[in-house]
Amino acid sequence: MTKGQTIVALLVVILIIAIVASFIYLSQQTQPSRQTQQQSKTTYGAALERAKEVECMNNLHQIRQLIQMFVSEQGSYPPNLQSLRFPAGVQPFCPITKGPYTYDPNTGTVKCPQHLRF
Repeated sequence: MTKGQTIVALLVVILIIAIVASFIYLSQQTQPSRQTQQQSKTTYGAALERAKEVECMNNLHQIRQLIQMFVSEQGSYPPNLQSLRFPAGVQPFCPITKGPYTYDPNTGTVKCPQHLRF
């Protein structure tokens, strides 16, 4: 992984955090009616869940790149995800469920059990 890709990934995470923080700030600034408060909580929850989905997708993308780098250096797929050197911010588990990603060392595929479409 190049330094530019790491910076882009970091900027994406910072952008997500800024969006979530702005939702929190805006929801605390106003005192809406009860119905509007319910909508705000629902919107905030949906935004937070989507942010975590994006983080999961980003983790998987970077892990897949690490696997490809391992293959180009070693000539075979890594035996497990722990044998990869994860950069800061990349986690080998889903940020929503905290469950580990599934990895098949025969094919080099990694998936999230919670987000099968990624």
